[in-house]
Amino acid sequence: MRLHSFSRSVRLTRSGASLIEVMITMLISSIIVTGLQGTIFVALGSVPSSTGIAGTALRASQTADRLATELLTAVYVTERSATTIGFAVPDRDGDGNGERIRYAWTGTPGGPLTRQYNAGPVMTIVEQLDLLSLTPAFKSVTEVYPSVGVEDSAESLLIDRSSTSGSGDNDVTSSNSVGQFFTLTLPAYSYAWRPTRVDFAAKRNSVPATTSVRLRPATGSLSPGNSVLQQTTLTDASLALGYAWKSFNFTGIDPIPSGGAICLTLLDQIGMASATVQSSTSGAGLMKTATGYTDMYWSYDSGKCMVSRLYGKQIRSRGTQSINTNYLTSMEIAMRMTKTSPLQRTTVTFLNHPALLSGEWELRPDRNPTTVDANGDAISDWALNSGGTLSMASMVNGVWQTSGSQLNTNPGSNFAQTTIVDVKFQNTSVGGTGAAVSVNALRSGSKYAPVLVNLQKQSEGTQTLILATKSSDAVTTTLLSVSGLPGQPVWLHLIINPASSSVNISLNGVQYGTYGLTPFSSANGNQFASIGVSASSAEYSYARVRVLE
Repeated sequence: MRLHSFSRSVRLTRSGASLIEVMITMLISSIIVTGLQGTIFVALGSVPSSTGIAGTALRASQTADRLATELLTAVYVTERSATTIGFAVPDRDGDGNGERIRYAWTGTPGGPLTRQYNAGPVMTIVEQLDLLSLTPAFKSVTEVYPSVGVEDSAESLLIDRSSTSGSGDNDVTSSNSVGQFFTLTLPAYSYAWRPTRVDFAAKRNSVPATTSVRLRPATGSLSPGNSVLQQTTLTDASLALGYAWKSFNFTGIDPIPSGGAICLTLLDQIGMASATVQSSTSGAGLMKTATGYTDMYWSYDSGKCMVSRLYGKQIRSRGTQSINTNYLTSMEIAMRMTKTSPLQRTTVTFLNHPALLSGEWELRPDRNPTTVDANGDAISDWALNSGGTLSMASMVNGVWQTSGSQLNTNPGSNFAQTTIVDVKFQNTSVGGTGAAVSVNALRSGSKYAPVLVNLQKQSEGTQTLILATKSSDAVTTTLLSVSGLPGQPVWLHLIINPASSSVNISLNGVQYGTYGLTPFSSANGNQFASIGVSASSAEYSYARVRVLE
């Protein structure tokens, strides 16, 4: 078979167009342009006028969308009603502070809708508005805590170490002191206790002799602190030759939290051996000093205890109470320009879920608190008590280090609504009032109830926190004393509740109870919460004061 080969020649086409082709193209183009013009005219004819029903609806929709867009990034709500919303948004102009925006309608059909930006003029953005309705949706966070405690009217036996099983003799001498470490975990709904009396078994050792009987705070190392809460004297004349109970009353000891401790110590004052106390193997907590030391190098014996009894009064709660912090999750905006125009609705979902607060002050040591204006009210959130601006040299590694300065919340507040305080702080030197937190709370006119917290470093390195209030300008009352806290930052959480006139305290996440407050007439007109120190050194890692709406 013969195979045939085929070849194809390629013809080059011209690049131009003939006259007829040009004419046809122009005709088609003109038809398309004419059609587009018709479409444009139809579209333009459908745009509503500002006075027509469709026009007012469009304007309402645009205004509602503008409000929704600004609300989207709100971080703080300063004012809220069905017709008014004030809020702060993150910094827009680069000055490091938030911006404050307020929309308000009179609530009267035909009234204007206004908008204010920071401290600028109030601008009318809608001359006449028939309806504005702002409907929020919330996420509520509930915090439950004990109700106000009531102290027992009569003392009761709290710790019983009266067994004499495995009895032993323990001499109180000029070179050896003896003591007992008392600790008590209370039943449910009892959160503090106050020692009122201690009994222990003792006998005469030498004549003449005097023993100092002292109640002292306990440290975290199961030993007595250096301070003395109260003391009395035991003489040889009051002791028998054999063991007998000796009883000592103590008044006004500060309440101790459940799980807390206190120490009884016996120190020789006169005589080579001022007394002998009885111990047993029925419990733990017997303390002795090292030989040759009257009040140093205490040891704790987990297998022995002093034969003793501790009496006191419990502070008992009868139930619980709670607070609700509401966070905005979304808001429906309903708007109508005129009675005859359709109602426009839009819903904004908040990105930051701002809390509903009437006031908030936050200390973040990465920024100068005396220049920060988080809520955009054109006022610094914190002010030095001494005036001026805080030096950023005191902000070290995210911690405000101070030796005598005090920061006050600004502007003033009565703290008459539920107030929540969170502070992380530490006292770093011994002496003075320690690291302090205070709130001039529940103010109404000249009456108020101060809440005072002092965290004080002890010479052995631990810290003691004291919660107090005042019954008059001259009288301070301790509500709670917590000793033996480690020498490191402490998280303080306070809830000041006007409904029950009380303050609740938690430390490092541990509940320490609720205590009553009684407002009194005072010459002190200060309207601030404060943090700082006097004649001491402290570190504040964080602080926030919130007043719920």
